[in-house]
Order: sequence, then structure tokens, then C-alpha cells
Amino acid sequence: MFGFGDAWVFLGYALTVASMLLCAGWGILNWNKPREDEEKELREEAEWEAKDPDINEGGAL
Repeated sequence: MFGFGDAWVFLGYALTVASMLLCAGWGILNWNKPREDEEKELREEAEWEAKDPDINEGGAL
């Protein structure tokens, strides 16, 4: 079968290529899709930074 000694070896290669194609397709479809909760997370992070005394004082870690 295509020069492979065993059907399981061929299956391993075939599944690897199929996985790569599925992952690439998923990435292309979701490339610039905005996250639904991004605005909420940014707001929460800004509130946290405003309340954090180390950030406001410019203190070191």
C-alpha cells in the first residue's frame, strides 16, 4: 500500500495529514474572529489595575 510495509503505518501517516488539514482549516476559519468576552475581560483588568496599590505607586515586585 503506497510502499508502506504495514497498513497501520499508512493509517498513522494518513491520520497525521488529516489532523494537520483539519487544524489548518480551523485556524483559517477562526483567524480574525473576535472573542465574545474580550471587552468584559479588558474592563475587569483595567479595574483591577486601578485598585492595585503596587501599580499605582510604581512599586517594584
